[in-house]
Amino acid sequence: MQTSKSGHRGFTLLELLVAIAILGLISVGAYKLLSDTIMVRERGQIQQQQLRDLQKAMMLIQRDVQQATPRAIRDEFGDAQPAVYLPQPNVLEFSRRGWRNPLQQTRSEIVRLRYRMEGGELLRERWDALDRARMTQPEKIVLLENLSDFSIQVVANGNRLDSWPPLSSPDVDRSKAPMPQAVELAFRHPTFGLIKRIILLPQGAQPNAPTSQD
Repeated sequence: MQTSKSGHRGFTLLELLVAIAILGLISVGAYKLLSDTIMVRERGQIQQQQLRDLQKAMMLIQRDVQQATPRAIRDEFGDAQPAVYLPQPNVLEFSRRGWRNPLQQTRSEIVRLRYRMEGGELLRERWDALDRARMTQPEKIVLLENLSDFSIQVVANGNRLDSWPPLSSPDVDRSKAPMPQAVELAFRHPTFGLIKRIILLPQGAQPNAPTSQD
């Protein structure tokens, strides 16, 4: 008696090719999904860091402006400058009190700050000496990058002004100009769009004259 052979029929070459093709498609899809997930995660991390940087910069600016003090200075050319000075809409300079001195060094607790825009970067510059000598360079840090449409205005008597002190007759001592009521900062962030902030300055203080230079 002839016994029948039982066995499994193997895959044909065509079936193997189809299986490999399906596996390849699944692998490509899985890789793309993983890649997209990683990209979204990295983009989210970048945005979180940008948000932290933005919040940190705005908090620093607000703290600086709120501690502005009516102390006029003399610049490196010996010219008297007011306590708050806005020569153009992208440069703000002012005196700030509250510079901590834990080591009790022989120095003032007032510093001179300048915020300005340069090449898309928001810079914070600090002079430790209020009445500057020639060739004095400030300490400079970059707060934010890739900004556009940057502008600073001051608010005085309900009006927004692009410069401070306001233009007046040549014989008026500009260093004795009072401080404005507020500072308005505006710029466009590459991720978060238009950012605006109005910061009130301390009120009721009268400007102090700068000291003379030797």
